[in-house]
Amino acid sequence: MTAAKIPVAAVVGPTATGKTELGIQLCQRLGGEIVSCDSMQVYKGLPIGTAQPTAEELAAAPHHLIGFLDVEQPFSVSDYVDAAGQVIREISSRGKLPILVGGTGLYARSLLRGFSFEERGRDDALRQRLFQEAEDQGIDALYQRLERLDPKAAEEIHPHNVKRVIRALEYIQLCGEPFSAQAERSHSAQSPYQYVMLCLGYENRETLYRRIDARVDKMLEQGLLPEAQAFYSRCQQAGSIPTAAQAIGYKELFPYFRGEVSLEEAVEAIKRESRRYAKRQITWFKREEQVEFLPIDAFPSRQALLEEAVSLLGKWGVWKGGNACEQ
Repeated sequence: MTAAKIPVAAVVGPTATGKTELGIQLCQRLGGEIVSCDSMQVYKGLPIGTAQPTAEELAAAPHHLIGFLDVEQPFSVSDYVDAAGQVIREISSRGKLPILVGGTGLYARSLLRGFSFEERGRDDALRQRLFQEAEDQGIDALYQRLERLDPKAAEEIHPHNVKRVIRALEYIQLCGEPFSAQAERSHSAQSPYQYVMLCLGYENRETLYRRIDARVDKMLEQGLLPEAQAFYSRCQQAGSIPTAAQAIGYKELFPYFRGEVSLEEAVEAIKRESRRYAKRQITWFKREEQVEFLPIDAFPSRQALLEEAVSLLGKWGVWKGGNACEQ
């Protein structure tokens, strides 16, 4: 007998589109709990730069997988799938609807499609050598190597995601095959979830870019600079650069703290990289299979957007009347 699928609503899309707002509205309307789907919001002590929900937002709906890891602690896609899967099962067991909220496309895809992960192709000594190369030559040199050896994997991995670039090169060298081949085998027979991705965005791309610029300015007003300075000092004392230091907002400010660029140049770099990241997020979600696009500027109000989101959850069998559907 096939086990019943757990219904999951997913609110995804590029940065600065109000995913948290819609997620909270759905929680309050449908009796749900939010599961973060952001690779950087898992870390403690970085609430501003990683755009973690505010105290008011956290109080408005239950949130999970926010600010629970030390920045030095590694956290892989496989770790996320395991942690989020456990949380989703717990939420569902309470009769609540799990609502995934975030913009890390790889996390959302891996979790919702039911990917499994192979542990072969790991060597601590090789990995340390690659990290040393990244420090000596810069991550761009390693990313260019990945582009030559496995263009498909390079397309899926952010050029500044040191950990994932090195993981891919480690696998290729040890296993003698593309890292992307391992990813293609990671599908399980069937997703354990009845889900749909609701992808927020804007028909007018310039509107999104203006929102991104305004969001960066707001982060600076909220204290991004001292938060990043404290993080930079912590990295200097530790003598290592954790994954979280690659997050947009920190990696652009670190050169400013070293006296290599002006604050104005660093802020412009944050805005530029945020816009580029949003573009990559849009491209990623356009390739998804179970996705509905919700252009915010096509709706007369956020309430109208909410009503359409609820309707789409019904269409995809995630929500029916007063309860989440079970398949």
